[in-house]
Amino acid sequence: MQRRTFLRILATAAAAATAGPVLAACSSDPSDGGNGKEPGKKLDTLRIAAIGAPGEGLSPAEAMSTATWAVLYAVYESLVIAGDDGALFQLAAKAEPNDDATVWTVSLRDGAKFSDGSPVTAEDVLASFRETAKDPMKGMTLADIDLGASSAKDDSTVEFTLSRPRADFVGAVLGLSSLVFKGGDPSNGIGSGPYVVDSGDSGQGWKLTANPEYPAEKRISDNLEVQVIADADARSRAVDSGAVDLAVDLPATARRSLRTAEAWVPGTADSKGLMFILNTTVAPFDDPDVRRAAKIALDRRALVDQALDGAGEPGADIPGLGFPGYPEKIKAPKRDIEEARRIFEKKGVKEFTIVTADFSPGMNDGAELAARQFEEAGVKVTVDKRDPTTYFADMGALKKLPVFASYFVNRPLESGLSFLTGSKAMFNLSGFGSNPEWDGKLAAAQAETDDGRRAGMIADLAEEMHEDGGELLWGYANAVHGRAEGVPDMPVSLSVPLPEKK
Repeated sequence: MQRRTFLRILATAAAAATAGPVLAACSSDPSDGGNGKEPGKKLDTLRIAAIGAPGEGLSPAEAMSTATWAVLYAVYESLVIAGDDGALFQLAAKAEPNDDATVWTVSLRDGAKFSDGSPVTAEDVLASFRETAKDPMKGMTLADIDLGASSAKDDSTVEFTLSRPRADFVGAVLGLSSLVFKGGDPSNGIGSGPYVVDSGDSGQGWKLTANPEYPAEKRISDNLEVQVIADADARSRAVDSGAVDLAVDLPATARRSLRTAEAWVPGTADSKGLMFILNTTVAPFDDPDVRRAAKIALDRRALVDQALDGAGEPGADIPGLGFPGYPEKIKAPKRDIEEARRIFEKKGVKEFTIVTADFSPGMNDGAELAARQFEEAGVKVTVDKRDPTTYFADMGALKKLPVFASYFVNRPLESGLSFLTGSKAMFNLSGFGSNPEWDGKLAAAQAETDDGRRAGMIADLAEEMHEDGGELLWGYANAVHGRAEGVPDMPVSLSVPLPEKK
């Protein structure tokens, strides 16, 4: 896997996808010096600052950074987006399966129009899916859709034929990747979202104006600016000075350092899972007992409090904390230094190296703190800090290491299991579950149409991952954002703000 592809996986994390409770935004208004303060007031310009990078085009195949995705979500709509409590319909009005969940019928919402005034049709949806499927990474999400057999039943109804049963189709497939473009072509810039691009690029940022065909009452503002500010501290200064209205992804310390702006911490649903990848294919972590020793050697609350400045929650080595369906009986392992020491001594584990980079805040600090905690359990741990700009340059080499630091965008358990585990997983870094037995159990759970039975099967898989998996998911880092005071809320999906009213 190339670094660019890997970064797109991290950025879109398709992942499932996650959505935080809410963020906020404010206006640029001459009458108040550039920042609207009155709740409910019609806004002029919403200014968002986010991380970005030159050379990214406005298409899912090229977008990697938050800034670029913020523009994509402003211009285009998805059939389904991620929500606080699961999948939410956006362009779709409803989605219904046949008896065995091999065919899903999706109806579009009434009156949806593109910015050129033409109606959004079922053919546009299918053309968009065919375009998305061409991309090696995003296409993985749609792999179970037989696009050749799928069809438009009428102008507003799409019938998706699947190659295998997917009772989780709405959340785990459509909720990850279902953007719709006029004629299936993202290069024409014609979407059904609240804005259209006026000017800009991924190096300097963009200016957008209102889409006249989008319901005005749902728009946050008449105009939108997305500014590219790569440095998190610089984004903090920008929102604190009033240069921008919303600054996305700030350091955890922004909760204390912001003065005029407000720090907003949405919570665990808008979070990243920070983890140490214990390679299940090489020594010493190919031994499940050694993996267990590593998991109980750590004080996860201390890691969260110190590495994340308390802005997070301890992890239990499975995805989905904060979303419905998370099995509450699965708790973060309690630290047991003596038992960890006993196992390490029995297995002859005396030392290892954690490779890390501060690609996401908390990764390096977490590795340093974990090293000291492992030493208390009798293992000497060296922390190898690498350049974050090249950390994922050679994923093949990284995945051969015994242990390294990584992260993922949090998502509901049901879709998170297929994202992190199994032989077909987009983000399986540890190798856990890459066998026919696990694949079969995961496929059986995805095919189960009874919600209760499917939830039980997913919980059983989660318990197995918790016990034996290679993801030492030590903490969920809650997103910290900066906003102006007294501004309307807006949702976040896939860790990207959506410029529409909640």
